[in-house]
Amino acid sequence: MLLAYLSLILEYCNRIYQRQLSEEDRGEADLLKRFHNLLQTYFRENRQLSQGLPTVAWCASELAYSPRYFGDIVHKATGGTAIGYIHNYIINQAKSLLMQGHNISETSRLLGFDFPHHFTRFFKKNAGMQPSKYIASISRFAGFSASSSK
Repeated sequence: MLLAYLSLILEYCNRIYQRQLSEEDRGEADLLKRFHNLLQTYFRENRQLSQGLPTVAWCASELAYSPRYFGDIVHKATGGTAIGYIHNYIINQAKSLLMQGHNISETSRLLGFDFPHHFTRFFKKNAGMQPSKYIASISRFAGFSASSSK
């Protein structure tokens, strides 16, 4: 009898949680926009230099969510994880810096990595190639674009 009541209570809790997630559908776009703006502000203010890379827990607390609930909402909105979203943002920033002519060490430092080899490993894992190969591919493409426009 006690197990049946516990099961019923857990089922109600699960329904409430699922309902709460479905009510968040209306605010998913707003949450992702605020999440993106939070990351932009974090890097614009150079917090990565003193605090390191942003974490899901930090982002969730800044947006007034628990980390787990925040992760669930981001997953529901994007199909990916919150840490994956952060990593994609960092990779896009890295690509932008590399395209602007910064070398790997400068890019690593500007993004808040302690060591360039940590950045290289992170870049390769998330972008699928080493930063040096990315720079080479940019150079080849820029050379191709310049020669094709003549």
